[in-house]
Amino acid sequence: MAKSQFQYVAFLALFLFFLIASNEMQAAELIGCEKMSAAYTGACFDTVGCNSQCIKWEHAIHGACHWDWTGPACYCYFC
Repeated sequence: MAKSQFQYVAFLALFLFFLIASNEMQAAELIGCEKMSAAYTGACFDTVGCNSQCIKWEHAIHGACHWDWTGPACYCYFC
């Protein structure tokens, strides 16, 4: 009886470990996906223009205007 409880607890512990490790790996993959555009200057109010600039000049997948601490800025997405 004690052996089966130990196996059950060990299985749950390993399952939770792999679940947490999987989430951490996904979060690590997202780091570096978003970057403020180096080619787009000024305040970003035109998401279509930002998207075009990111794709053509920075070889990103897409771009969009977002607010940050400096105001509206163009961000390029690479993943």
